[in-house]
Amino acid sequence: MHSRIPWNGQLPQQRSSIVEPIHELNRIKVKDNGEPLVSLRRCCPELHFTQEPDSFGQPRLFYLRQTVSEMLKQAIELLPSGHSFLIWSAYRTIDYQRTIYQKVMGELREEHPDWPHNILVRQTNRFVHPPDIPTPPGHSTGGAVDLTISGPDGAELDMISPYGPERKDARQVAATLAEGISPQARVNRRLLIAVMGEAGFSNYAGEWWHWSYGDSCWAWRLERQVACYGLAPPPEI
Repeated sequence: MHSRIPWNGQLPQQRSSIVEPIHELNRIKVKDNGEPLVSLRRCCPELHFTQEPDSFGQPRLFYLRQTVSEMLKQAIELLPSGHSFLIWSAYRTIDYQRTIYQKVMGELREEHPDWPHNILVRQTNRFVHPPDIPTPPGHSTGGAVDLTISGPDGAELDMISPYGPERKDARQVAATLAEGISPQARVNRRLLIAVMGEAGFSNYAGEWWHWSYGDSCWAWRLERQVACYGLAPPPEI
């Protein structure tokens, strides 16, 4: 399976730009198909989930649209025996997306106090979809998921060595086709690309862990004019 995806090639059947222009995303029409959110804990018990609560003390909403959850099941079946996915983030309310956006912008401002505001916004947009534009964030549609692969022992596979897990280090190799990672991390990313692509997901090329279906970014990557998921109301827990 690893050899099916050339490391230095394009991501399968999609644009592989780490810049997804906001003005182009905003041209995508949204025709929500009304599909419900479903609980990943209930429909995909074989998944692993990151610890709760999150860094803001809030419970994580591990929900996705029904079709996306079924695609995730297909991806699990493509993994080597004993492997699964560790889910970091799935559905987010628009208010929560706004909180994350402001947090990342604050972190980048501290790291780069010399950046002018327009550069700060551009770099924040690279890591978090802005919440207050016509194009709804993928996570807030229920069509996007952040994940990694876990091995038979439940531990995460290496995706970033020789860089460490610290946020600043991890950002240096966030791009899916980033150079400078170890051979083992390269192999593991290739596996992730293969199984998620085979299941029908598209990847945001600026973040190896971010995969989606049905949202506006998915439509842009596949050069489609219409997204089938718009903002989803919070699930009834």
